[in-house]
Amino acid sequence: MTATRRRALRIAVLLGVGALLTAFGRTVDWRATSLVVRSANPVLLLSALLLNLVSLGLKGVRWWVFLRPLGRVPLALVLRATFAGASLNNLVVAQGGEGARVLLVSRSAGISSAGVLAALALERALDLVSYLILLVSAAWLLELPAHVTRWRTAAGAVLMLAVLLLVALGAAVPRAAPAAAASSTSRSGFGGRLTAYLRRVRSDVALVGSPARLAAGMLLSLAAWSLQVATYHLVARAAHLPLPLAGSVAAMLAIGISFLVRATPGNVGVFQVIYALTVRPFGIAEGAAVAAALLIQTVQVVPTVVLGTLLAHRLLGGTLSRSA
Repeated sequence: MTATRRRALRIAVLLGVGALLTAFGRTVDWRATSLVVRSANPVLLLSALLLNLVSLGLKGVRWWVFLRPLGRVPLALVLRATFAGASLNNLVVAQGGEGARVLLVSRSAGISSAGVLAALALERALDLVSYLILLVSAAWLLELPAHVTRWRTAAGAVLMLAVLLLVALGAAVPRAAPAAAASSTSRSGFGGRLTAYLRRVRSDVALVGSPARLAAGMLLSLAAWSLQVATYHLVARAAHLPLPLAGSVAAMLAIGISFLVRATPGNVGVFQVIYALTVRPFGIAEGAAVAAALLIQTVQVVPTVVLGTLLAHRLLGGTLSRSA
């Protein structure tokens, strides 16, 4: 597909999403939405905000667990890069924050970007596996809407495959890594350098993915997702929604699927539509649901962007001063 066709397809998708959001917006009672937002409990909102920050911090700790075999990487540096990357992800459509935090940690800690990328790949893989565990478990144990439970079988199959791959990775011993790296250094040109780099990433994945680190990373992942559920439910309580815990779990799972493809920065608009459609079977009116979704994104996005931007500025300043 040519660049022109990709651009045309992207524009068509954005126009389609915009049309759908406009159509949905016309069905919302915005006066009710405003009343719910203004009457929200500030103490519960602050509690949700803090839980969300702790959840993001746990994701940073998870990444740090995999970075430790690569050298001396301070936890504070990893946490700053994690918040900076999350801030960028909330401001753009693509996942640009992931590449940014790889560069920030690699340059600040003075270690290979291939190793940092390998650790990030494992961290993101565990994030997906823990999400699938939550999805499959909730689909069997809770009364969830049909558009969430229909993913149960596919999620279970993907989860089994992912677990098998992680078990195989944990049992692998990177004996061939030095030989592979040495054999690939003789190649020249972009293709040869790219092949060599990908081989280093692959060998570093085996290096950092020990069974103990995989187990620790999984526990941190499950804890982070649990805090996300708590964040959603606290905001629903702050907005005085009579939503059961199953409703908050369903909303978080449905929105998690939607973030696989970001149609807008931070999925603003799409987030509110999916939340409202997911909690509708639980008897929540669209106006109140949109209000809760707006509050959830406010709690999640605004503090992350502010902190991440400040931390990114400090990281970039330190990196530039060292390279000068």
